[in-house]
Amino acid sequence: MDRVSATSLESFAKHAIEAFGADAETAEIVASSLVTADLVGHTSHGCVRLPYYAEQVEGGAVDPTAAPVVESAGEFDQLAGNSAFGQLTGHRAVELLVDGAREHGIGVAGIRDSGHLGRIGEWAERVVEEGFLFVSWVNLQGGSHRIAPPGTAARRLGTNPVTFGVPTFGALPFPLVFDAATSQVAHGKIIERDGSDERLPDAWTITESGDPVERAADFEDGAGALLPLGGRESGYKGFGLAVVAELFAAIVGDGPVATQERQGWAGNGGAFIALDPSSFTSPEDIRTRVESLAAHLRSAEPIGDEPVLLPGEPEHRTAVERRADGIPVEANVGAELRALATHYDLVSELPPSLG
Repeated sequence: MDRVSATSLESFAKHAIEAFGADAETAEIVASSLVTADLVGHTSHGCVRLPYYAEQVEGGAVDPTAAPVVESAGEFDQLAGNSAFGQLTGHRAVELLVDGAREHGIGVAGIRDSGHLGRIGEWAERVVEEGFLFVSWVNLQGGSHRIAPPGTAARRLGTNPVTFGVPTFGALPFPLVFDAATSQVAHGKIIERDGSDERLPDAWTITESGDPVERAADFEDGAGALLPLGGRESGYKGFGLAVVAELFAAIVGDGPVATQERQGWAGNGGAFIALDPSSFTSPEDIRTRVESLAAHLRSAEPIGDEPVLLPGEPEHRTAVERRADGIPVEANVGAELRALATHYDLVSELPPSLG
């Protein structure tokens, strides 16, 4: 497995996105978002997505020259993604949320027709850094079905992530952020394995026979479905979260929901909320609460070697390690990036360890 520096990987990603037709500012925002995902360990939302984005641009699903449009202003906003890169929409949504929370105590951004919004945890982190609470629900506007309802193997919903963020005001060296798909894993975890011989974990998927899908390539060709979070035993919980996320995102974003088996993909919809906690308590009291809760949870004696880690802590630890030692790139992902570089005449821009 190759390791690449974040700087060199971001430089390559920026050149690639410019080659897709984006301007330098757009390319910088998208590339930074992708590499940030790689840094914190969520490589399923990192530069592995570059070939996927290239396909979307070439197929007309994403317009690399477009920008999201704000359709209302105030504490309640709606953003039309306008088929732009989703990272632009996420970036603009954060600006609106922070402005709304500062002025009104609450900021709400409904999103529709966005490109892939990337790692939603990034947007939570940005809001939390400003001292605000964050919550979001995201859907795939009726397309890209991946999750099967419990007791079936039929794809009916997207992976519909739910995300929460809590500012700690210095109590911890990282933000408290919970960001998870409502399926057993994010679809990107399967994309990462496409092209490799690695068998998919049995707990991820289901087919009509009740057996799992063995290979990523078969899943990408339409075999089986992702189990909802909770799997075969308690998947009704993840399925319930997925249904709620589908509706929250569609209602606040004023976008579509899943109604057809093959509805097509029209981008992400979302409901993002930022809340000023100072309307209810003080930063000092929040810091005390976080410190006390963290100490209580960490006092639990581990059964094995792994310590108790709080939401956001694994990402923090991974980022520290990867900034020092580089970002690991799986062999099949490296091969895809080299193929992309060849196609767009960017071989000279590849990180040395990938070239």
